[in-house]
Amino acid sequence: MHWLRRRALLSREDIARYSRQLLLSEINEEGQQNLADAHVVIIGLGGLGCLAAHYLVGAGVGSQAGSITLVDGDTVEISNLQRQIAYNEMHLGELKANALQGELSKVNAAVNLNVKCLFADSKNLAAMMAQATCVLDCTDNIMTRKQINAACVKNHVPLFIAAASGCSWQAINIAGKPQNSGCYACLVEQMSIPETCMTKGILGPVVGMAACHQATQVLMYLANAQNPNIQWGKYLVSDAVQATMQSFHLPPSPQCEICQ
Repeated sequence: MHWLRRRALLSREDIARYSRQLLLSEINEEGQQNLADAHVVIIGLGGLGCLAAHYLVGAGVGSQAGSITLVDGDTVEISNLQRQIAYNEMHLGELKANALQGELSKVNAAVNLNVKCLFADSKNLAAMMAQATCVLDCTDNIMTRKQINAACVKNHVPLFIAAASGCSWQAINIAGKPQNSGCYACLVEQMSIPETCMTKGILGPVVGMAACHQATQVLMYLANAQNPNIQWGKYLVSDAVQATMQSFHLPPSPQCEICQ
């Protein structure tokens, strides 16, 4: 009876809009309802965040009881347009969060979009993720990622991280309660993290690859949190030019003050 009650919440318009993904066994009608009721926080609205947000909005995340919170204190600059495809020359000088909200509302007006025109830090993160189903870290510096990681682990919120620099991209999913794998703090301790696009440059499509992977993992999780194919604690590194991918399981660091 509970499943039938949830299924009935999808309207004819919902079924028409999301018909292609409803055909997927990983989504189906129950999963679509889960997407609509999810609360997602996207931190960083550059090349990663604006594209991942577009896919989540298109998929109906936050379109009923849920919401998507867009977090960034930066403004649109001319150098962003090479890879941050949600923005155009009309947005120059505008706050990214406001500009992105405007563009996403044209994609799916039913999605509840919250805007926070600020930079995430240890002082405001806890409040941001109070009701979050999951968090997407789309930022571009290690210090902020560490703070987001610490807040997610403390509040048991699943964290999906992606990054790109040069012609390669990286990603890792951190479970809300890491058990057999480490967190981002463990990763930083165990290996050298690639430089950011500010120092190493970036090819636009490479950012898109990372965002597509990140959005896919998030949608699979939101539709079914028990999906066995979600790769928790696996660090991926892909070279877009060579078309190669390496991965390894991230073990927890016994000395980690965040997850141990």
